[in-house]
Amino acid sequence: MTAMTNETTSHEATGEEEVKDPVYTGPGTVAGRLMRSYWQPVKRSQDVPDGTAHPLTVMGEQFTLYRGRDGRAAVLAPRCAHRLTALSVGTVEDGGLRCMFHGWKFGSDGRCLEAPGESEALVSKASVRSYPTREAYGLIFVFLGEGAEPPFPDLGAFSREHGHDFETAALLEAVEYQRRCNFFSNVENGVDHAHVPFTHRLSADPNRTKDGFSPAAAHQTPITVRRGRSLIHTREIDEDSPYRATFLMPNALHLVVAGRNGLMEQFAWRVPIDDEVHVSFGVIGNFLTPEGVAALKRRREEDAARKGAFIPAAEAAELIIAGKAAITDFLDHPDLVNLEDHVAQVGMGRLADRNNERLGESDKGVVQVRRLWRRHLDAFDRGELLDTTWG
Repeated sequence: MTAMTNETTSHEATGEEEVKDPVYTGPGTVAGRLMRSYWQPVKRSQDVPDGTAHPLTVMGEQFTLYRGRDGRAAVLAPRCAHRLTALSVGTVEDGGLRCMFHGWKFGSDGRCLEAPGESEALVSKASVRSYPTREAYGLIFVFLGEGAEPPFPDLGAFSREHGHDFETAALLEAVEYQRRCNFFSNVENGVDHAHVPFTHRLSADPNRTKDGFSPAAAHQTPITVRRGRSLIHTREIDEDSPYRATFLMPNALHLVVAGRNGLMEQFAWRVPIDDEVHVSFGVIGNFLTPEGVAALKRRREEDAARKGAFIPAAEAAELIIAGKAAITDFLDHPDLVNLEDHVAQVGMGRLADRNNERLGESDKGVVQVRRLWRRHLDAFDRGELLDTTWG
């Protein structure tokens, strides 16, 4: 089993040679162009109120995200076509965005609508780039690639194909967190079942204490791995606690986990901000009994009330990695699962050194994801886009 290696020392295109490694997604990289060929979530809908504009960074590039007074979200280039100031500091008017520098106004399609003091001829020719934008499942998605838009992800159909009906969940919610490491570390983590009993031994063990863990906290469960055209399916062979994870090319995860009160189904995308930081956007469907829904809502309220007493999980993880705190100092943290994953993944480094890994039998899912990515990268480098749909 071999790790994917870097082919140049830079994360940018270098003359005739380009990086062919999924960890590098900036402009001019093969993986970056491949990632831009898919719809990517960039913000939760609830975080972009009507009439607001926001700066946006995705894969090392800057953009402007705004929502018109009509409720429509749009993504434009980062700077005004006139004197190149930031459009995100402008004012939303109706369905357009007016630059705060000289008042040029642009529509959601990027066309200039007004340019005070300028001729109609100039207005008709001026524009900024706009990007196809869709809103679904509580998330705002953008297509940042070239050419025609790919099919939009049909989460409901995928869910039904795999034995559930996501859109009928009793409780549907959009979630987000930021992690200070390369997105691919999180992508691989989704099919790394072997980490669960150890990384999450604190959050999973009801008998946890600051002094140690219960003897039964760690256990090993065999997994099965199956590869499709753009998918990697992994499943724990454990009838008492079903757990299925499916990697969805290029950076998404479909997760099904059974709990005491029902089933949790999640779709999640690991979206790079740059090569060393990423955001995870997820949509969670909870298939629960009425009692389970009530219990989950109570737990959500309790966690929200307690969060003010704790530093964010990302900051706590940095302290732990630096040796300034222990993970057992955060037993009561309401975001303990995320904290555990953050410590493990960021502990590998902002950019993990995969050249010196020693992979084993438990890394089957990780190896398959790397092989699938390599196959897609090689094809894309030849000018072929293998698939932008799930199935």
